[in-house]
Amino acid sequence: MSKNTIIYGDVYSGINSLEDSSISVVITSPPYWKQRDYGFEGQIGQERTPEEYIGKLRTIFGVLKDKLTDDGVFYLNIGDKYLNKYGNSHLLQIPYRLAYHMIEDGWILEDIIIWYKTNHMPSSIDNRFTNSYEPVFVFAKNKNNKYRKSRNILKLPLQQTKYKHTAVFPEKLVQSLLEITHLDYGDTILDPFAGTGTVGVVVNRYSKNLNTILIEKSSEYIEIIKERLHVNNTIEVEDLNYLVKPIALKRLNQNQNKLKLLETLKNDLLTEKYGEVFIANNSEEFLASLTFMTTNEFKSFHREDAVFFIGVKDWKIDDLYYPYNMINHGYILRNMLVIETKEGWYPVFMFVSDSKRVSYRFYIDHLRKPVKEQENRDWNKENFIGLEINNSFKKPSITGHISDVIERYGDGFPKIISVLYKNNEVFLELVLHPSNDEIIREGLIFKCYKCGSIIEEPFDPIDKNFCSCCGALLWQDLESVPIIEEPDNIVIEWNKLSNMKLKEAKSHNTLLLQEKQSKSKFKDIDRINWGASPGARKLVLGEYFTKVRLYKVDQSLVGHYLTILRKSKNFNLSDIEKKFPSSYKHKIGHWFRKDMGGSTPLPEDIEKLKEIFGIEHDAFLDALSKTVLKLSTVKSSIKGRIPSDFWESDSDKNLKEYLRQSYLPLVIDRV
Repeated sequence: MSKNTIIYGDVYSGINSLEDSSISVVITSPPYWKQRDYGFEGQIGQERTPEEYIGKLRTIFGVLKDKLTDDGVFYLNIGDKYLNKYGNSHLLQIPYRLAYHMIEDGWILEDIIIWYKTNHMPSSIDNRFTNSYEPVFVFAKNKNNKYRKSRNILKLPLQQTKYKHTAVFPEKLVQSLLEITHLDYGDTILDPFAGTGTVGVVVNRYSKNLNTILIEKSSEYIEIIKERLHVNNTIEVEDLNYLVKPIALKRLNQNQNKLKLLETLKNDLLTEKYGEVFIANNSEEFLASLTFMTTNEFKSFHREDAVFFIGVKDWKIDDLYYPYNMINHGYILRNMLVIETKEGWYPVFMFVSDSKRVSYRFYIDHLRKPVKEQENRDWNKENFIGLEINNSFKKPSITGHISDVIERYGDGFPKIISVLYKNNEVFLELVLHPSNDEIIREGLIFKCYKCGSIIEEPFDPIDKNFCSCCGALLWQDLESVPIIEEPDNIVIEWNKLSNMKLKEAKSHNTLLLQEKQSKSKFKDIDRINWGASPGARKLVLGEYFTKVRLYKVDQSLVGHYLTILRKSKNFNLSDIEKKFPSSYKHKIGHWFRKDMGGSTPLPEDIEKLKEIFGIEHDAFLDALSKTVLKLSTVKSSIKGRIPSDFWESDSDKNLKEYLRQSYLPLVIDRV
């Protein structure tokens, strides 16, 4: 073969076409499960289950082992996935389960290198840590191999690429792996999932004395590889049929030695009802702690919404495999945290109960990292006319554009605007200032109905709710519902907007208001050319306004309060369902739920509920029905960044105490 060889065909067939013991180094990153559809039959990553996906890769890598030289090394980068994109979803531990079964097939796992993405994507998910790293497994056929063990953490940024629909496999990662490999003259480097040929490009730049073989099934990518490596010809291989057996789940073994060890660990695993932080010294302790978590003694001691961080310093592959197994014992794995040390790293697993009744108590705001001071913008110089408005409260959702700025804050940011929607309706809207929008949305005040003291933790969905000041029992019925107040400044602005709307309604009907707006210079611009406005051009930069609830309230509290109202009227759910259209049949039950499967009624639905319950004014429902516009743009949260699942060793915080803050209430409940 020539210096750069391209094999066009299925990965299994391509590997089979190679000579045995001909490959010195393999560097690859296969398609991740359910990540992307590459548009051809038999592709890797679109298997029905993760077990089928792992089974297929296990089969392919079994053939690959025969092609590796006796001292060869295989670098495998593979990312993890959650079972579902949203909600209380289980982390599948795909990379580590694959590694476990490859070891069963005779592979030697030399190391697991953590690639921490220094510019990882931020996340808006606030019930777990942001995913920021991927593992790179170092496999070999023999202990005497080309891998030169070094620090097993690589801190490298993601790399932009001009090629669409391709995996982000940065050149610096490939080069870093080459640098920790003993390479001889004429060694051959293989990438069996070549994509756009990044491995080949880096190898050619790294050394002129190495050969590359790239296997790729996509004809589109083959052409890109040819262009990048200056190769004209390819070797085409025919597809081969092969049998794939999904992997079987291995159960956590509860042997007598482990049970004896438990007696010495119980004091460390039964410390607080809200959750636990336990870092085992070795694999035996760790697996024993997982075993104890499956017992009634452990479960009955802790609250149903407790959060558990269980780690292990001197870990083995079993310790990375069995946390997935906890899904069969009533737990959901939300994160595998990587803790950097001077020697390398160790894992800490975040578990929560698989509860359908309540959401787990995880306060991400207690853990946020401070951000650099936000860039100050001169809002007075910015034209917001034409900026898009997204109103997801309408079903189906509708979009509109700012047609006029009625009033501004002191620094020039819009406070009250008029919005022209695509259905030709015009509405006045209140806008939150981006400097404090998050704080305001969480600013609803709850006070004890008896003594008037502020309640720091408004609602506990599991235990009884007491006032920490006077001991009064709260949230039992309408009489014991806390007093609900809105911040004074918001009340003033909301009343001002309401008066403006009332004034408009008295002097204009909808058509006249629309005609008034049409006199603006913005209206003279053809809808298809709204981008001519400086404000509208910001759409290209990703800025727009979103209609959101003025106050964020936990679904568990919404469901509980609606249940109190329903019981006060002696209604059952069917009584309420009869008052709504038939299309609401499957929605209404979710309004009264307290778990992650619940949903909050839309503002118009709240008005209907008030009518059904015979309520004209209700502080809680009134607050819940208010909406505002919030600027959606690329900016850090004013409360700080959501922390990632990688803990750097230079952190000046105590890890255990830091993790405890994620589930402890600000004020301990009165007993």
